[in-house]
Amino acid sequence: MDSLRHAAPLTPADVLQALPGMFWDHDCVMLPGLGGFVCNPRSAWYDEAQQQIVPPSRDVLFNPRLTTNDGLVAGELMAKHGVAYPEALQAVDALVDALKVQLDDGATAELPGLGRLYQEDDAQLRFVADAEFERVLGSFGHASIALSPLESVTVTAPATPVAAEHSKTQPKVVSLPKRDETAVPWRTQLARAAAAVAIPLTLGGAWLLSHPAGSDTMLGSNPLWNAAPVAATYAPAAHAALEVEEAMLPAEGLADFVERTGWEGLLEFDVEAGVPKAGGLRVMVPVPEPAPEPVVAEPVEAIEEAPVQQIKFLIVGGAFSVEANALNLAASLEREGFDSSLHFQDHNQLTVVALGSFVSEGEAREALTDARARGHEKAWLKRL
Repeated sequence: MDSLRHAAPLTPADVLQALPGMFWDHDCVMLPGLGGFVCNPRSAWYDEAQQQIVPPSRDVLFNPRLTTNDGLVAGELMAKHGVAYPEALQAVDALVDALKVQLDDGATAELPGLGRLYQEDDAQLRFVADAEFERVLGSFGHASIALSPLESVTVTAPATPVAAEHSKTQPKVVSLPKRDETAVPWRTQLARAAAAVAIPLTLGGAWLLSHPAGSDTMLGSNPLWNAAPVAATYAPAAHAALEVEEAMLPAEGLADFVERTGWEGLLEFDVEAGVPKAGGLRVMVPVPEPAPEPVVAEPVEAIEEAPVQQIKFLIVGGAFSVEANALNLAASLEREGFDSSLHFQDHNQLTVVALGSFVSEGEAREALTDARARGHEKAWLKRL
């Protein structure tokens, strides 16, 4: 820190030299007691009239109501020159006093690399940005991208020897034939042709197989195809077939009998005959217990969590490099009924004290109007 310290006290020229570079990192740069320079970002857009894509830009405006000392310029001087906060603030105040003297005399206050300030007849300050500063900040160093329209291409056919003289004066224009998007590949055509031949043959063969006795077909020339079946002359009696089937049936088992009849309790069963019989095997068939009733789980109501809304705007009441000062202002705002909060900024090492945080710009602007009406006239809107 000692190696960066100025040998001589800071001057207003040192403050003017540091101002242009601060607009690359900050949306608002304020000169305490004079006003603030506010940057309005603009996204990239398409210029239909010029047929080009315009890069993103930032417009710098001057607001004479932003006179609060947020410590931003003083903090920039402290980091750049290694001086203490009182010395940096003294240089900022000296620049503001010099600019006020020029403006009160009706002169134009020049801000090198930034623009110029002048006072109108209505005592309002006006700001005109420097042309080079506005160009660089307006496009971030990027150029517009021009889009060329597509042009149609025509092919001239070579002239024949007979009409060579006519082709010199009036070339024959031949338009390229359009590609037939519905053309079928040759493999698909071949497969369709094979299917057209195979399907009738397959259907005809199936019909011939289902009518083997016809002699009018080509299969009638086969002597084995139309051979008449030989019927058996012996047919067994019906009662004999039943006896054979009963003899072949196995005896019913004990488990099968219990399952088929649903028997419960004491049972005397002839295992060889497969039927209940006195003096047979004594078995106690247990009575099945009733099935338990199913337990129906009570439905659990799902608790939907409300989506977390992202904070996009802050109503700033001040910014401090000393955290104790920021805490004192936050406590004072809490006593006044504001929902104050602290936000630390890494780029300038300052703690911002907010009177409230909001999701939409409309709510934030209403809160800003209310805060100024309640005595905080120097409060300003910050976009996150």
